[in-house]
Amino acid sequence: MAAPPLGRLLLDLGVIPDEAALADVLARQSERMPLASICYVLGYAAERDLAAALGLASGRPAVVLDECVIDTSLVDGVAPELLLRLQLLPVYADGGVVHIAASRPDEVADHAAALFGRRGRAVVVHVALAITVARTVRGVLTARARDQRRWVGPEARADGRGAPVLAVVSPDDTLDDASLGERAAQAVIEDVTKEIAVDHLFPETAEVSVPGRDQHLTPRAASVGADTPWPVTGVGSGPGREPAADTDPGEIDEIAPLARELERGPAVDLGGPPRLLIVDDDFATRHLLVKEIEPRGYVVDTVASGSDAIETLRGRAPDVVIADILLPGVDGFRLCRAIKRTQRLTGVGVILMSAVIDSGRVTAEVLEKYGADGYAAKPLDTARLLRMVRELVGRRRARTRAEDDAFDEAIARYQAGDVDGAIERLRDGVALDPAAARVRFALANLLQKEARIEEAIDEYESVIELEPRYFPALTRLAYLYYKKGHTLRAVEIWRRALPHCEDPALRRNIELFVRKLAQDSLAAR
Repeated sequence: MAAPPLGRLLLDLGVIPDEAALADVLARQSERMPLASICYVLGYAAERDLAAALGLASGRPAVVLDECVIDTSLVDGVAPELLLRLQLLPVYADGGVVHIAASRPDEVADHAAALFGRRGRAVVVHVALAITVARTVRGVLTARARDQRRWVGPEARADGRGAPVLAVVSPDDTLDDASLGERAAQAVIEDVTKEIAVDHLFPETAEVSVPGRDQHLTPRAASVGADTPWPVTGVGSGPGREPAADTDPGEIDEIAPLARELERGPAVDLGGPPRLLIVDDDFATRHLLVKEIEPRGYVVDTVASGSDAIETLRGRAPDVVIADILLPGVDGFRLCRAIKRTQRLTGVGVILMSAVIDSGRVTAEVLEKYGADGYAAKPLDTARLLRMVRELVGRRRARTRAEDDAFDEAIARYQAGDVDGAIERLRDGVALDPAAARVRFALANLLQKEARIEEAIDEYESVIELEPRYFPALTRLAYLYYKKGHTLRAVEIWRRALPHCEDPALRRNIELFVRKLAQDSLAAR
């Protein structure tokens, strides 16, 4: 008997929770992001479960790429452009057999045989999720270009020798493991409710996490739970604008290391005159802007590439970055997104530039997607550009002073045992700058710690209105709705958070927890 359509199969197997989830996925399906990948992005199911269903639907073995360890030399002799276009990848070689992962195995089987069936080797083509194929192809190619012998999947159980691993799944694997869901739920709840030492509450680099896949029963001792009152970096994201859900997975992979590099710099010092960084490979533009801006009391640094900009930003944070879009190395769009995803650079304004001939593609939607604060077409109207700079500098300095004053006094009051006083001071900070997401986030966490749940929910909602992709605020808000019994609302918010979670172990636990909540809600109807 032929297998039913994939959507119905996912529902029948319990991979997705209900008809509403299926309708949601079908409404978002596209050629670029097929059904199973949409399920993965929206958090309805984990890669292993979806791969098992794809294997059953296609009649082919399925591979779980995030659990593989791949010998990067397997791609030698094949044009990277071809692998990217065909969306196939050699993942394992065993004697005379080469195993291939592909999102469209029937369409590319002949290509796979021609590319990798040389010298009498047999080729086995496995089915895999389109989104993980795209991500892994890019990851393996990048690793090979850096002379790395192995690409290790984020959920791989590699041995000490780093030997290649082929993770194949059968349809019966993990599709209905209730105990796994229970353990994930227990670990999530323990992690976000445990008591936190006072000296762990305030560092901006504290990690906030849900335990990893191999730690379902024991929450991470070093993690900071939902009682932490201050915004953080680490897993998930910083408070800047995050990639949209339809962002190319390869682009996400490129931005994350840039943001990590920027996070390693020293604390921001807003003393002294305002500082600008100009990034343009055109010497004449750099010279013009320095000539126009420096006499007005600004300190101006200039670099000729996005990579040099990253290095400069690690050393010192300016008030505003003015960057050309078409930069060598790291382009202006990616530089902008990396800045906006870096906690340390919160409030740094970014103005993008391009020649008039290219300005048609720089729409308001594009600027919003990358988080840019302004745009200037070349040849530059320097008077208009200076007005934008003055506005951004003034906004940054005023906001940062208000936030710093509120934070400093709130910390002092909290450490002195005056929690109500700390909350009052943070409310003063919000009154001075209602758009201070960082202050609101701290306030929400203190309100939660004092069991003032309704007030905490209001503040978390305000944070998300200001920073709709801020992962820590989303997860805390979801937990509070879950605690109040609003399960469907909690599930909705956790699913909104999943596309902005970069830590695969964290994502896996939330996926399992959300799936359990959805199934429990369905059973209770």
